[in-house]
Amino acid sequence: MAEQLNPSLQVQINQIDHVLVPPGPLDNSSLRQVPVIRVFGPSSTGKRACVHIHQVYPYFFVDYLGELDAPSGKVLMLLCIRLLLIMYAGSQAVHS
Repeated sequence: MAEQLNPSLQVQINQIDHVLVPPGPLDNSSLRQVPVIRVFGPSSTGKRACVHIHQVYPYFFVDYLGELDAPSGKVLMLLCIRLLLIMYAGSQAVHS
C-alpha cells in the first residue's frame, strides 16, 4: 500500500509586516486595496521563504459601559462616524 503523504511547510518567522495592495484572485473583495500579511524566514525545506497571507482584515474593539438610551445612542453614532472618517483619512494619507 502506498504511503500517505501529508505535505506541510514550516516557516520560522524572522520578520513579519503587511502591505496594502490592489485585490487579486485570492482576495474576495471589492475594496480598492486589501491588506496582505508577509512572513519572512527560513523554511523547513532549507530555502528562504516569503509567505503572503490574504483575507486578514484589521479590527479593533471599543468597550462601551455607558447607558444605551436615545441621547447616548446618538453620541455613539457620531463617534463611529468620526472614527470611520479618521481611519479613511489615515488610509488616504498613506497612499498619497
